Amino acid sequence: MQEAVEPSVEVASAALQSTAPQDASNTGLSHRTLSATSSAGDAGLGRIQLTLRYSVQRQRLIVVIHKIANLPLPSKDPSNIPDPYVKLYLLPNRSKESKRKTPVVKDNCNPVFDVTFEYVLSQGELHTQQLEVTVATQKQLFSGSNTMGQVLIELGKFNLMQSNTFWFDLQPEVES
Repeated sequence: MQEAVEPSVEVASAALQSTAPQDASNTGLSHRTLSATSSAGDAGLGRIQLTLRYSVQRQRLIVVIHKIANLPLPSKDPSNIPDPYVKLYLLPNRSKESKRKTPVVKDNCNPVFDVTFEYVLSQGELHTQQLEVTVATQKQLFSGSNTMGQVLIELGKFNLMQSNTFWFDLQPEVES
């Protein structure tokens, strides 16, 4: 049984915000606060930004893979930068028909994809489906597996009638 991961929901447009120090006139320095993308997530595996929405007229779930932030380098070989890509499956019936995959981005810990995928689903099916999002690399980095992290999204927990963009913390791979 796989556990659904509660999203770490943050505004997607979060950026570095500059705030002046108390005595900015003398130093010319400014302090920065951490943005949504400056964190490696709760598990230290990085974060992924997705947009989810459902088109009632077209009977489709629309998933946009925007970007990944802060994928870790392998501790044994920090020069071995990952070649990440994202795989999607609709669950509970994992099948080749529900598999979607982004292109590979070579040598990048902060890849940008901006790729849109669609699934034909009835509105009623939305509440019984989960979206498995797996970040993997073409290079073998971690103990023989190419999976770097994943997120399991319970689609029924979101109002998908409007477009929602979220940051999700990547979690360790769950064996299915």
